[in-house]
Amino acid sequence: MKVEFNSKAEIVQTLVDEWGEKTTSYYNTPTNKSVEKFWTYNRTLQHLFKLRRDYVKTEHGVMLKEFYENVYIK
Repeated sequence: MKVEFNSKAEIVQTLVDEWGEKTTSYYNTPTNKSVEKFWTYNRTLQHLFKLRRDYVKTEHGVMLKEFYENVYIK
């Protein structure tokens, strides 16, 4: 699990690899020009850390909050 990043591209690649996110969700597309303005380096990094802190990914690829998985699934 990588914790030091030099660019937003590295953070986005980690989100894609670890959480199955789409690269286009963090960059502008021809039809949506405001995405990249929102997903700054800092917001993207904080989003990754929040996913790592608050969520777990099940073997079926479903993201659940850790509390619910520990209490209700086991």
